[in-house]
Amino acid sequence: MGSIPTVLKAAQLMALVTFFGGTLHVVRLFVAHRQALAKWEPDRTILTRQFEQLERRALYYLIWPSLVVVLLLGIWMMWQRPGLLKLPFMQVGIGLVAVLIGYHLMVHRLHIRLRKGTMKWSALQLHLWAQGAPILLFALIVLALVRDRLTWLWGALGLLVVGALVMVAITSVRDRGNKDNDAEAGNESP
Repeated sequence: MGSIPTVLKAAQLMALVTFFGGTLHVVRLFVAHRQALAKWEPDRTILTRQFEQLERRALYYLIWPSLVVVLLLGIWMMWQRPGLLKLPFMQVGIGLVAVLIGYHLMVHRLHIRLRKGTMKWSALQLHLWAQGAPILLFALIVLALVRDRLTWLWGALGLLVVGALVMVAITSVRDRGNKDNDAEAGNESP
């Protein structure tokens, strides 16, 4: 099996970091973009144009190139060391990368819908969607940390932790949404 240069491993890690950073950023831009659609003119038009530019730059100049670098280097590394494909942690990792690609394709689809004005998701639903990237990042980090001890027990514990994180995210977003609604109702009263 061939040896993988440290520089390429570092390049893949850097691309993964920029991918996640960009994804975390752009999904939060979607939330702000969606909230801007509820504003009065001319603020709505000004903010919408600004958000469209920021989202486009993040997607096409940061996130997509980073994802392509991650995938190309990953494929090259698997080609250099095909024995890695037999390891359980690598199979789980490839599954997580497939989920990550699906998540990113959905992020791109949300961008298109926002740009066209056909977005049906509320700001709360976008907040919930924004929790997906940190959960996937956490899952990849845990996988990297326990890769030598990966068994069915670790897999089951991982699912429980991810489920708990999803529940915490939903609860925190729901609570924040209720506080925002209460604040808006308080502002409308005389």
